[in-house]
Amino acid sequence: MDTHVKSPLSRKAVLLAVNISSWTARKLDRKVTQETNEKYHAAEDAGRYNKLLIEKDRIAKLTGLVSAARALHYKYTKPWLDDGPRILPNAVFVEFSNEFRKLKDEFEVEADRFSREYPNYIEERKAKLNGLFNEADYPDVSTIRSKFNMDLSISPLPDAADFRSDLDPEIAADIKREIEEQTSKVGSNVMKHTIDQIVEVVGHMAKRLTEYQSDPEKKSRYSDSWVDNVRELAGLLPAFNLTGDPKLTAITDRILKELCAEDAQSLKGNHEARKSVAKSAEDILADVTKFFG
Repeated sequence: MDTHVKSPLSRKAVLLAVNISSWTARKLDRKVTQETNEKYHAAEDAGRYNKLLIEKDRIAKLTGLVSAARALHYKYTKPWLDDGPRILPNAVFVEFSNEFRKLKDEFEVEADRFSREYPNYIEERKAKLNGLFNEADYPDVSTIRSKFNMDLSISPLPDAADFRSDLDPEIAADIKREIEEQTSKVGSNVMKHTIDQIVEVVGHMAKRLTEYQSDPEKKSRYSDSWVDNVRELAGLLPAFNLTGDPKLTAITDRILKELCAEDAQSLKGNHEARKSVAKSAEDILADVTKFFG
């Protein structure tokens, strides 16, 4: 009988990398940069002259989709190591994949459209750049489409119990130990990142609601995001609780019950509710500090 039990991380999450490339439509003009710095007797690194090669609104949608994809990646994942892939909980894998696929499909359509219009965009910009126009700044029409790509790669988290090797037993044992230590450290980092996020989002809500209560001049500055951001976080917290920490589960339940009971507009029009939610937010922050500080 197989008695192998995987670590919580390898059983509950995968490693996800989002790979995005996009032509920026900007180019450093070294000649103009040098001439400008010399004209004003400035240091060589005093400034840089970057040309906008295409009208901004012609590439704005692609730029926005790139930003949206990166924001989505960071919304659903937690840090793994210092750089590279991030941890995606299995509990939100389908949700992330569906949202990413929609962005990718839209990105592909927009990249195709941009590539078709690219020669016209060059001609359009040529007149405005005038003496700054340089045909060599532009990728060839035949290659411009390849400058745009949006994809992802998924891999399993390393598990020391699954490690197999023909190495010397002592070396293999050292590697297994390093994997176990790394996994433990990453688990702690995921928890810390999650707690920091609670403090940031719930703390912002508490601060803004308190200011809104006490300062009449801020009455026009009420934002639905104060509530919406907390709701979004609360929806993801169970997935991020990779170790099943009961204290984090309790905090999540309180956030849902005490901070998300009313929608943003209902809260805006109810003085007593705002006061109660602000107090609950402060109490939750105090408990988070006590439990995890």
